[in-house]
Amino acid sequence: MRIHQLSFGLIPGDAVSNSTLAIDAQLQAWGFSTALYAQHVAPELKAHALPDVQFVPFLDSRDDLLIFHYSIYSPNIRLFQAFRGRKMLIYHNITPAKFFAGWDDHQAALCHMGRQALKTMTTCELAVGDSDFNRQELIEAGFDPAKTAVLPLFLTLPDALKNGRLPKPLPQEKATWLTVGRVAPSKAIEDVLRIFAIYKHNINPHAELFIVGSLNVTTYVEALKSLINDLSLVNSAHLVGLVPDSQLEAYYRQADLYLTTSHHEGFCVPLLESMVHGVPILARQSSAIPETLGEAGVMFQELGYEAVAEMAHLLLSDAVIRQQVIQKQQQRAADFNTTRAAARLRAVLTRLEGTAGE
Repeated sequence: MRIHQLSFGLIPGDAVSNSTLAIDAQLQAWGFSTALYAQHVAPELKAHALPDVQFVPFLDSRDDLLIFHYSIYSPNIRLFQAFRGRKMLIYHNITPAKFFAGWDDHQAALCHMGRQALKTMTTCELAVGDSDFNRQELIEAGFDPAKTAVLPLFLTLPDALKNGRLPKPLPQEKATWLTVGRVAPSKAIEDVLRIFAIYKHNINPHAELFIVGSLNVTTYVEALKSLINDLSLVNSAHLVGLVPDSQLEAYYRQADLYLTTSHHEGFCVPLLESMVHGVPILARQSSAIPETLGEAGVMFQELGYEAVAEMAHLLLSDAVIRQQVIQKQQQRAADFNTTRAAARLRAVLTRLEGTAGE
């Protein structure tokens, strides 16, 4: 049996792409014949994947398995629908279109089409979400609950303890804040800026904030730049943009606090990255964030900017609280190690094997 994986794109630094590559490596280690296909393949990854049109000759391969990674609308949905072998959908979530309305109409249309198209893919043998939050969205879209499961993102993350990284000490003077992910309206970066501004202007004038992630929603980015100016943060809040993995690693190493105010996450990989780098997490309790954190990190709802800034101050100044939070985070990170990820992947493949002949 060959196992094919199909996705919209294979792009360095992208969480879905990294998970796709990690799954492929694990499948090969188990002895499977594999292939990757994508509509968009970055030049750096052309040795790993083929253009999606090259999957067409395999559409009638009834003994094969197709794993389709779905995170945005793509015409290659039709390849998934036309395939006559066994099919597994991995739903990585699609941001609701409402978050892009008025900011990026093209992206809003893609998100709307993507969510509508999800309803046409319900006949696959198994549909998995990389969180139960995503699995519930599959059920709402019309998938049979008995044919759904959860398969967390299969990621190769550094092991903080194995690499000898100890929990970071209290910052002595300068406190470095970090938030990572696509700079988009759903992430509510404006809330990050307002919380940080209260902390910097009232608690620690030496604080710095780094916002790392793609800046392609240009109207939203321009609005954030204006807000940075209005909040007098021009020299301390930095819109870094997308960076290579090695540089992202450096940002985590220097960070003293990770803050996310996102309203919508299907999983939120930066939470795991913060855990393994010993960075205490302060996160809005929304979407899949509580599920990914488990009992780790510190969450808030609508407490007001001042209250959240005080919570950040505690994580940056109280050694006991800081150590307890980091310890819980490291325990949670262990739930996503390679051994457990491989066991979960094997479990869903076993379920698919049980559908042969149905």
